[in-house]
Amino acid sequence: MTERQTTRSRVMRRVGAAIAATIAVSTVASTGSNAASTSAAKAGGEIKVGIFDTFPGFCNNNNPANSSLMATRAIFEGLVEKTRGNDFVGLLAQSWAPSADFKTWDITLRQGVTYHNGQVFNADSVVSNMNVNSGRRAAQGIGVGTNITFGANIANFAKVSDYVVRFSLHRAQNDFLGTLYASGRLFMRADAQLATGGATGTCSTTAIGTGPFKVQSWNSNELVAVKNENYWRKDPKNPSAKLPYLDKITFTNVKEGSQRAAAVRRGTLDAGMFTSFSEGTFIKDLRQRKSVVTEFKSPNEYYPSLWLNQGKTGSPLANKNARLAVISCIDRANFVKVRAKGESVVAKSLVGPSSVMYTTRGFSKFSPKAARDYVAAYKAETGATSLTLSIPADSSSASQANAKFLINQWAKCGITVNMVVEETAVIIAKAFNPTVPFAQQQAYDILPLLLFEGTDVAFNLPFVATNMFPAGSTNPVAGAFRGVLGGLLNLNKHLDANVDAAFFAGQAAATKAAAKAKYQEGTAYLQTNGFMTSIQHGYYTLFTTKKLGGIGTLKLPEGKTQRLITNYGIDWTGVYKK
Repeated sequence: MTERQTTRSRVMRRVGAAIAATIAVSTVASTGSNAASTSAAKAGGEIKVGIFDTFPGFCNNNNPANSSLMATRAIFEGLVEKTRGNDFVGLLAQSWAPSADFKTWDITLRQGVTYHNGQVFNADSVVSNMNVNSGRRAAQGIGVGTNITFGANIANFAKVSDYVVRFSLHRAQNDFLGTLYASGRLFMRADAQLATGGATGTCSTTAIGTGPFKVQSWNSNELVAVKNENYWRKDPKNPSAKLPYLDKITFTNVKEGSQRAAAVRRGTLDAGMFTSFSEGTFIKDLRQRKSVVTEFKSPNEYYPSLWLNQGKTGSPLANKNARLAVISCIDRANFVKVRAKGESVVAKSLVGPSSVMYTTRGFSKFSPKAARDYVAAYKAETGATSLTLSIPADSSSASQANAKFLINQWAKCGITVNMVVEETAVIIAKAFNPTVPFAQQQAYDILPLLLFEGTDVAFNLPFVATNMFPAGSTNPVAGAFRGVLGGLLNLNKHLDANVDAAFFAGQAAATKAAAKAKYQEGTAYLQTNGFMTSIQHGYYTLFTTKKLGGIGTLKLPEGKTQRLITNYGIDWTGVYKK
């Protein structure tokens, strides 16, 4: 099962996204040395950080997964950022004003920001970026991918003045800021980077952002970032200092958690990132070493799913009884105990309690008897003599052990599931394949993949909607891409418009209560009809040596503090070496 490795590739490497509890710090909390005032911060120094993902490139259609996104976010910045209270505040954007019907959003941009190459960040730059994100430069081979799907509700965008951009939407969307945030992935890139794309272009190999660090060198397994001497942000606690504090960060892909943990213990890595889904053993060990390391941990706000493919030609999962059989034969509590070492939470819904989508209605419980009854009903309805399915796993031992655990369970319920072992990049490419018709885009019957996350809906919705382009879309690229990319992220490959109706109504609602009711209705519908399920919900964590300070203390420009750690790690802007 690929909950860590395909978690690491969240969407796919060759196409990208253009797209409630306060973040907690556990074990050694930020009341310790790392919470010291940044007045003690000093500039300079180099550090090494261990991650568990590779670097696919830097254009819009290169999607860095989880921990490699942490490094990428040191280079690039987005319009908005998310706070510890889970609201949105401006980063490159300064403010916004939606219309009463939530169909028009005026975004006012921050002034005084420049890219690494000296280009001024302004409305013209945002329009250039959105032309790529929306697919308007597809003919030049730039930015074509899931970014188009995420932004499909945008009918148009235009410069109003030098520092104001107006977005016009097809559907009312009260959470449009979530689309602009896109799980921390909607970056602004300099025109020089966006100049050329495609197979022979330089957009993927060139990184020109507005962030605190610049790329010195990189390959698929290592990125060396050096200080941007002209960075625009200031530290409110130390206004005379020049951010960032560090001179250099080397991010290195260390795939095996055991090696990453050992390097942090020895101090050969200054920090290492880990996931609760498959690295519980190493997390527990590091957590006992409080004199050596400090932990910074996210809430359990990441929700891996089993996506059940209804659209694949000949897939038994087009039958509801087959889907319910698969879902009912999963011992979630035992999986968490054995495979996650108790470091994740047993799922009771597709999402966690802090999500506005959360409801337990229709969520199938573990019942081998019910599963066997569903198998019998499936055979009776279809005339099939067996229920045989496929599930992918990557080359890592953890991924294959996860898959074997589930396969053995399913066998006891009369369900045969064959493991398909392929590299993560291949799995992702075959799960999101825009080069083939809709029904064949997802190659596997059961796909374990982490896509749902957080407390809101904007990032999660494209993965369950039948088509993100509204019918009759006036988006100029809809004609070319609606049929292929509009439902590309719909990994269940269902065609049930009831799902769209519920979630779209939530986005159009005038009040939070009305929106929540519709979102829960949508979640209950997915669960009741067995479209998908979840086994465990978990967290990401970063362990650092005692050499580092300033983690999670730097205020955003509007005075709030962004989330301490997410699936992409931390913000390195205000971190310093003691």
